[in-house]
Formats: sequence, structure tokens, C-alpha cells
Amino acid sequence: MQKAAAYAISVGLVGFGVWILIAGLSSSVPALWICLALIPIAVGLLSAFGPT
Repeated sequence: MQKAAAYAISVGLVGFGVWILIAGLSSSVPALWICLALIPIAVGLLSAFGPT
């Protein structure tokens, strides 16, 4: 159960980052939002597939 919750949180982080990425593409400074979107995506992927 704990492992499923950990993966759900990781997927949520990656999803949040993708949401920022998509919303940032239509903003006035998309490069800034793309850079900011990479943070939760990286953290989510690291927590899902990184060392335990």
C-alpha cells in the first residue's frame, strides 16, 4: 500500500509539471515556465525511479 501511494504521488508530481508546461506554452514568457515545469517533473521521475 505504501508503494502504491508513493507511485501515486510521483505521478501527481509529474502531472503537475506537465500541466505547468502546457499552461506555460501559452504565456508571455514560455521559456521561464518550461524551466519551472522541469522541477516537479524531475522530482517526480526521481522519486518514482530513483534509488530507494
